[in-house]
Parts: sequence; C-alpha cells; structure tokens
Amino acid sequence: MISVESAGISDIGRKRASNEDRVFIDDQQGLYLVADGMGGHQAGEIASSLVVKSIRDFLTDPAARPGTAQNTGLLSVEAGRLLAGIEWSNRVVYEAAAAHDAYRGMGSTVAAVYLANDTVIAANVGDSPIYLIRNGKIDLLSVAHTLQAAAAGEAHAAFMGNVLTRAVGPRDTVEADICELNCFKGDTLVICSDGLSTKVAPAEIMSVASSHPPTQACRALVNLANERGGDDNISAVVLQVTGVRRNSSSIFGRWIGWIRKRLASIGA
Repeated sequence: MISVESAGISDIGRKRASNEDRVFIDDQQGLYLVADGMGGHQAGEIASSLVVKSIRDFLTDPAARPGTAQNTGLLSVEAGRLLAGIEWSNRVVYEAAAAHDAYRGMGSTVAAVYLANDTVIAANVGDSPIYLIRNGKIDLLSVAHTLQAAAAGEAHAAFMGNVLTRAVGPRDTVEADICELNCFKGDTLVICSDGLSTKVAPAEIMSVASSHPPTQACRALVNLANERGGDDNISAVVLQVTGVRRNSSSIFGRWIGWIRKRLASIGA
C-alpha cells in the first residue's frame, strides 16, 4: 500500500572502540529499526542485535510467540503487533542477560517505524528519535525516555541527556510509546541514534533528508556528525515515501471515496 525508497547506515564514529548500534531495513515487510545498545564487555552489541532480530522475527510470525501488548481499541491490529514485538524483544534481552554474567544489566534503545496499509506507525523505547518531514516541517514522532526529558525546565536537566529512564532489557517489562498517523506521498521519515541527533539539529536533518536520495542523505548525516566530533556510534535510516495507495476500508480512504463520488455527482 505504501511504496518507499530507503537506506540505512551505521558508523562506529571517532571515539568508540566498537559499534553497539544496529539498523534494520525491510521494504517488503515495511519494518525499519534503529537500536542503540548499552552495557560493558560487548553486551551492548548483543542487546541491540537481539532487539533487532527478535522484533523482526516476531513480526514475521507473531503467532509463534506470545504477545503481551493489550489493544485498547485505539490502536490498529498492526500497531498492537509492533507493541507486542517490542515487549517480546524485552523478554528476549532480559532472559539473555539473566543467563550470562557478562551480559547482566545490558539493554538497548529501539526506534521502530512500521508501514501498514496507508498508515505509518512509530514506536520507541529510549532516546533514539524518529522524525517526520512533511510540507517543509520536521516533527518528532518519538518520546525521549531520559532524565533530561523528565526534568525539562530544571537548571540541571542538560546534564541528564544520556541517562535513560526506559530501555529494552534491563527490567522484566517495558513500556513503549507509540503513535499512528496517515501516510502521504512525499513524506520523509528519519530514524537515528543519539550519536546523530546530539550532533545534528532537526532543521539540518530536514534539509539533508529532503534534498538527497536516502543513501546519500544517510551518508551526509553520518559525515556531519563525525565532523562535529563523532563521540558516539552514529546510525541513520531514511525513508522517502514515493506513493500511497489508499485502502477503501480505511477512514481516510472512505473520506476520499466520498469526495470523489460527490464531485462525480456534481459533474453529472
């Protein structure tokens, strides 16, 4: 229903000894992920890899795994599946950490975009942002789960930007934030790790992602973050929506159908 051009890049940066970020792109499944791992002794790499793999596998065959997300009726079936996939990934990481001493306390952020019918679903845990660029404006679709965000407006909040209040794996349960909105041709979505978002302002991200094809945009954004220090691993996924075919059963699709019928009756 939604056709896109997409690309993703993950870069070690200039200061880190290893890359604990992981990206995943699947145009056929409509699934796009950025995970930023945390933990010593390579545990961050393990956590982010498990997050990406478990969510991918869950959405490929959700019936094979127990989902725990509760659909309140406000979410679509697909949004409920994505939430259940994130909860499943939390269980996978938590149990892996409990089974290996070297992995104790490991965790990861996750920022996910899931394209379903004619909508875009964005969900996140942690501080890896998801941006929507539309009509010359850039909006943040994700929610930052950091002490800085929780203490917004306080004088010491700036020193808390890298302290997470939520992550996938450290606890036996996790709560993701999620939103779902209609998708339109010309939309651009950018998912990234904080190694990029702390170095490149949203206006700059919009300028680069709006003026280059996805592969070039990803490389330009990563290069810009490296030029400004490259203090952390840097990951970016860029999706440019090239077409949307409306499902006649969707709310927006029914509205469009009503307008077309109305115009046809007027013309007759």
